[in-house]
Amino acid sequence: MPRSRSYDEPFGWWGPVWSVPAPRSIHDLIADGVLTAECAALLSVLIDRRASVIVAAGPSGAGKTTLLTALLDFLPAGTRRIYVRGCYEPFDFLGATVPTSSALLVNELSPHLPIYLWGPGVRRTLQAAQSGYQLLATAHATSVDEFVYSLAGYPLRVPAEEIAAIDLLVLLDAWLDGKGVRRDVHAILSLKVGAEPGSLLPLALAKRAHRGAPLIIDTGASREIVSRFGMDSAGATEEIDRRVSVLRRGFNEKNPPSSTPV
Repeated sequence: MPRSRSYDEPFGWWGPVWSVPAPRSIHDLIADGVLTAECAALLSVLIDRRASVIVAAGPSGAGKTTLLTALLDFLPAGTRRIYVRGCYEPFDFLGATVPTSSALLVNELSPHLPIYLWGPGVRRTLQAAQSGYQLLATAHATSVDEFVYSLAGYPLRVPAEEIAAIDLLVLLDAWLDGKGVRRDVHAILSLKVGAEPGSLLPLALAKRAHRGAPLIIDTGASREIVSRFGMDSAGATEEIDRRVSVLRRGFNEKNPPSSTPV
């Protein structure tokens, strides 16, 4: 049976964070090299501006839910968290909650288990995001093409305009390197509808050239995306720099001087 019937707590399964004393924070993930303070700050600014985000990776256990849970700390103050109830979802929250102050949290977009969201509910959720709800979810995909095809292809056939309700796609990588499992964000992308009917254009805000390479922000792309959220370049840069300082300070508080600096 589903573990929860409440919209206010995780439904069925919300990753391994349930089985540990406390979820890993964004500071922990920066310390582990999963992402940089600069990229975390960029994500925080956009999520605070109500950007919808999907964290995607190929294998189970890659850390999708761990990263998504850490990013929830960047939701705007006062946001109502609505944990969507997978294939059981009746969408009772529609009309009973305020879209512009609510976030839909989806444990996974996947056909693997009924507690995950799939089928007609995916389109209804994306349409809710189009109507003003913020959406944060995980998915199985190793590339932007794989993710888009999983929604646009059979059986969902989601139109490009609805997929574009997802503002940011964070691609997470995980592999064995001889010392254990390594994880890192290898790309942060934005999706927008292209000029050709049914087309989507990915815009890389940050990416790594290869596994283990630095995660580099594309300044031009980041300017374009922040402008979509009503921020000018100078204001966005100032706010991102401020948040980088806060994140680095938190990182240093969790990691004494003998640790490897960011």
